[in-house]
Amino acid sequence: LKAAAEKAAADKAAADAVTGKIEAIGTVTLESEEAIKAARAAYDALTADQKKLVDETKLTAAETKLAELKAAAEKAAADKAAADAVIAQIEAIGEVKLESKDAIVAARKAYDALTAEQKALVTNLNVLTAAEASLAALEAPTTGEASLMLLAGLLVLSAAAVAMLTGSKKRFVNR
Repeated sequence: LKAAAEKAAADKAAADAVTGKIEAIGTVTLESEEAIKAARAAYDALTADQKKLVDETKLTAAETKLAELKAAAEKAAADKAAADAVIAQIEAIGEVKLESKDAIVAARKAYDALTAEQKALVTNLNVLTAAEASLAALEAPTTGEASLMLLAGLLVLSAAAVAMLTGSKKRFVNR
């Protein structure tokens, strides 16, 4: 009877120590990992009788929360890396010239391929849109070129009209 009481007291003391480690975890953050691992190792070291005296639900909840936080941190790091790559691609455009077109198009495609979360991390989108506008201005005909093209078009139409009128007059006169 005395041995059973001593075993029960020892089991309770061991279980209480593990319960204390679990309670000490508190609010789970990424910095809680060592405390969670220590609590898990202490729980796993208990005998079957001792484990019956410990409520493991807080420990498993802490492990689940830690896994979620780690996954979120990994995703955030991956999102930042993707956004940083696009930021660098935009910065590499430099001064906009006609030869910059491939770099500008590639930067736009890279930006468009990002997720909404990643796009929100791109801090120099305004540089890309300005480069696109500058390139469009470089590719557009100048006012002088547009006027010459219009004038040339009018001359061609005028010549065609004169040819048609002259041709129909001759036919009319010859009849």
